[in-house]
Amino acid sequence: AAARALGVDPAHAAFVGDSNVDMRTAHGAGMLAVGCLWGFRGEAELRESGASLLLAHPLELLEHI
Repeated sequence: AAARALGVDPAHAAFVGDSNVDMRTAHGAGMLAVGCLWGFRGEAELRESGASLLLAHPLELLEHI
C-alpha cells in the first residue's frame, strides 16, 4: 500500500527490517529484502529468512540505491 501511495513499483523499492517477519513481508510485497544487522535479530536468522542484502550501518543502504 505504501508503494502504491507513492506511485512506486514494489520491484523498485526496498523493505528494510530487522526480523524474519520483515524479510517475509518484503518478499510478499515484491520488494528487495534488506536486513539490518544492528536490529532485533542476528545475521543467521535474516539470511535464513531471505534477506537479499545485509547492512551493518544505515548509511550502507546509500551504496545500493
